[in-house]
Amino acid sequence: MVAWQKRARLATLVVGVGIVAAVFATSRRREGPPPATPVSRADTLAVVETSGAILRQVKGARENFRLEAEKQLTYQDGSTKLIGVKITIEREGKTYIVTGNETKAGSNQSNIEIVGNVHLTSNDDLDVTAGTATYTEDEGIVRAPGDVTFKRGRMSGTAFDFSYDKNRDQIGLADKTNITLAADPKGEGATRITSGSALLARKDKFASFERSVHIVRTDQIIDSASAIFDLTQDEKHITGLELTGGATIAMPGAAPGGLSGLAGDNIKLTYIPNTEILQRASLSTGASLRLAGDKGAPEKTLSASTLDMELAPDGVTVTALTAREQVKLDLPAPKGQPSKSIRSASLVGTGDAQVGLKAAVFTDNVEYRETGGTPPVQRIVTSRVLDTTLANGFNDIRLARFSGNVRFRDGGTEATSAIVEYQVPTGEVELTGKIGNALPRVEDERVKVDAVRINMTLPGPKLVAEDGVTTLLKPAKPGAGTAGGAKTKIPGIMQQDQQVNGKSDKLTYNGETSAMELSGNNATLWQGDTKIQGPVIQVDGATGNLSASGGVRSWMVVQDTNAETKAQERSVARGVGQEMAYDDSQRKVTYVKEANLVSPQGDVKGNTVVLFLGANGQDIDRLHAVGNVTFKEKDRITVGEELNYSAATEEYTMAGTKDKLVRMLRREQAECKESTGSALTFKRGADSLAMKGSEGTRTQTKTVNCSELPPSN
Repeated sequence: MVAWQKRARLATLVVGVGIVAAVFATSRRREGPPPATPVSRADTLAVVETSGAILRQVKGARENFRLEAEKQLTYQDGSTKLIGVKITIEREGKTYIVTGNETKAGSNQSNIEIVGNVHLTSNDDLDVTAGTATYTEDEGIVRAPGDVTFKRGRMSGTAFDFSYDKNRDQIGLADKTNITLAADPKGEGATRITSGSALLARKDKFASFERSVHIVRTDQIIDSASAIFDLTQDEKHITGLELTGGATIAMPGAAPGGLSGLAGDNIKLTYIPNTEILQRASLSTGASLRLAGDKGAPEKTLSASTLDMELAPDGVTVTALTAREQVKLDLPAPKGQPSKSIRSASLVGTGDAQVGLKAAVFTDNVEYRETGGTPPVQRIVTSRVLDTTLANGFNDIRLARFSGNVRFRDGGTEATSAIVEYQVPTGEVELTGKIGNALPRVEDERVKVDAVRINMTLPGPKLVAEDGVTTLLKPAKPGAGTAGGAKTKIPGIMQQDQQVNGKSDKLTYNGETSAMELSGNNATLWQGDTKIQGPVIQVDGATGNLSASGGVRSWMVVQDTNAETKAQERSVARGVGQEMAYDDSQRKVTYVKEANLVSPQGDVKGNTVVLFLGANGQDIDRLHAVGNVTFKEKDRITVGEELNYSAATEEYTMAGTKDKLVRMLRREQAECKESTGSALTFKRGADSLAMKGSEGTRTQTKTVNCSELPPSN
């Protein structure tokens, strides 16, 4: 018996996802050859040439190896060659058949080479084709240089340079790896993988790919420098996929709010057991994800140092999301709407399989922005925490609740408070909570408002402030004005170059019209010695008009010529009435119902009292009172129905009615006189008096008791 028949060894080949190759050698016994017949020599260098060789290996009662060859050649150096080879191997319940044109073995049969039309098949549907294959016993490695093709069930592919390590049960594809997985009977699971090299480890249930990995699946397009697939025990499904090196995953066709793409230097995916549906994803180092927008709207993007997410059973709807370090969320909007962006140190999102993400909390160094749109906005909010309520994922932020030293800026408007709740679709903002001892505040170039609670509506802004409200009206800056170009005016009875203070229980303010209302117990508006006080005070910042109601008291700085010294003097006129109105275009102050005005001209009461001011807003120009008028001066009281005064002539006229004459009491030296008539005309600070009678009525003057007049000083 020749040497190769005593020590023959052989190898097996396995290729692809589920491709198995087995090559091994063992002791064996040879069946006796059939009777020799004359044959032609296949190789004249061979020292022994045999036809129809068969080699079997039996373990126990079972044959697990069989080699058949059309010819066997043995050479002087002890090497052998088999021609027309067929090898059948039984291993771990599987049957492998290898065929080839020739098999060469070294002198000790430790190195074997199969040359020409190498073909491997198995009973588990494996089919491998190569040009040549070699096996080295010391390494336990089969190598097939050059092009290799393979298929098994739904899987087929090609590669360049194949190797199989029988000890580790691993297959290596050195280059040009191209694997295709056909769709299953349901039309799902179609996959194509291309890469440089690949390693398929059946025993350890994983497959790895290196260099320019490109994977196309039904709903995913994957690119990375390398990829590792974790497989189920039956190798029919992927349990996990780890991508490294500039990895990207595109998911075309995602529904609005659904996951449409991933990117990162490292991506680890976990799939629902026994499916190809993505269940969980972890991304690190330059991690980012994309969420599909509504039809016609751009995608939303989220980036961070690390991202972890869980998905619904559809594999694209995000139900939980965690982002850490350098979190950036960009939410571009359709034309005409403002785009949004959020920056923070961390993010935690929660939701369910029906609607996706429903809430997201951003923490530490939060910055929220809205920009663009029609009309354009520039809105920036900073805080420690941002808690959002979502609709359709990040496609629609319904509520943004900021907390922790919040600063809200909208164009020229700035607001601060401990907590800000922003209803994004409607532009409604609520400010509550103190920062230290500071109440919530809203401020723009025209007003500053502090209160326990402030509701603001954008744009405008429109404000409703309540509880402990303090207000500051600012003088217009040079060149400043409203959108229409007109300056916002301080109430005309006050100085235009100085600020005005206010306090009230409640304040409403419309920044678009510059209209303001202060209300509550003793609402007050003041500037220096000028002050308006009442249950309701209204200011029209566009015109400079002012009104008050509900029982009003006022103090106004006026300027007048002293009747005795003729010197210009400033003093404070005090006014009272159920209602008060100031018309800046006429520089007219009107008190209505139980009206009373005390000024340098005297003390006048009536149903209505009207004071006309000069061009500087302080000079007393005219005075008018009507309805049960009583006018008191030093040493003089006049009662009638209507009073008029002109500063130009320093002359008063008091008129009565048909049924009620004018009556004047005046002190003249040591006695008092009473004069009556239908009308009286008299000078300020003078004793001159002109009386007028009426039809059927005479004017008269008489001496009376001085008890009705105040004591003379």
